[in-house]
Amino acid sequence: MQTESGENHMKPAGASESLGAKDYFEQYWRYCAAVRNWLVAFGMGSCVLLVSEKAGIFKDVSQERRSHIVIWLLAGVIAQILLALINKYIHWCIHWGIEDEKFGKSLCYRIVEKLSRCFWIDVFVDIASVFAFAIAIWMMFQ
Repeated sequence: MQTESGENHMKPAGASESLGAKDYFEQYWRYCAAVRNWLVAFGMGSCVLLVSEKAGIFKDVSQERRSHIVIWLLAGVIAQILLALINKYIHWCIHWGIEDEKFGKSLCYRIVEKLSRCFWIDVFVDIASVFAFAIAIWMMFQ
């Protein structure tokens, strides 16, 4: 299927009409928010269970090991929060650069506009968070 700009896009399964780039980005952003919320909730929830000693599964985990596990869990959570803050700042700057012509020509705008295209940052932080959580889970059962 060809768009007005001449680009070829495949229609997703079950889609009744063609989606534009904005529609795909909005869908991506919903998934992004869901994954980030899940990662933060998992990390914080695990910390609460571990520290509060409410879950019997952690009764045999030493206090020293608990401290290390909490550090790994918090590292994953902090990485997600920092990513959310970076994305928030980048998208505000992009928005303001579109609204304000002077800002749109600034060095700050040019930098964040380039950063907004660096999808690898999101992927790296997500993988780092999952890796930190995996280490924490592994440590729980050692």
